[in-house]
Amino acid sequence: MQDPSAELLKKVQSNDRRAQLELYQLCYPVLIGVARRFRKNEEEHKTLVNNAFMKIIQNIDKYQYIRFFSWIKRIITNEIIDDFRRSKNYHAFYQHDATIEGHDSVHPEAEYELNQAHLNVMLLQLSEPTRVVFNLFVVDGYSHREIGELLGISEQTSKWHTKVARKKLKELLKIENHVI
Repeated sequence: MQDPSAELLKKVQSNDRRAQLELYQLCYPVLIGVARRFRKNEEEHKTLVNNAFMKIIQNIDKYQYIRFFSWIKRIITNEIIDDFRRSKNYHAFYQHDATIEGHDSVHPEAEYELNQAHLNVMLLQLSEPTRVVFNLFVVDGYSHREIGELLGISEQTSKWHTKVARKKLKELLKIENHVI
């Protein structure tokens, strides 16, 4: 996917509505893809995408010609994190300060090639807090310390959610393997 032209970004910055629509159409597939990894509900996807896009428009002058789509992925990820913080039930979701038993070393868990849609379906079977932590750690590359700081949870809680996610995904793969 090619970054938008400097000319398009200048038009967006000058509040050209057609340019904003063109940029939205370029950004939408990337933004919705990230939103779908974190949330189940289509309405929530749209809200997250629209909120993130508004932040893109409002901060387009801060874009420094790094990889544009990496920049917008960071914006929607931050919007998702902010949305969790605004949630009434946020703290109830993350009340796991369990110690990790049998701290398994990390092995490549997917001997299967899963397409993105299949992976998303499996991720949506995880609880919301576990899915958020797993996505931030595995897909987006945050450390457990960073996740803890972003979500206001302990590093151990982040590790616990990741472990739970891996275990659930392994179970789903085993079930699927027996069905096939």
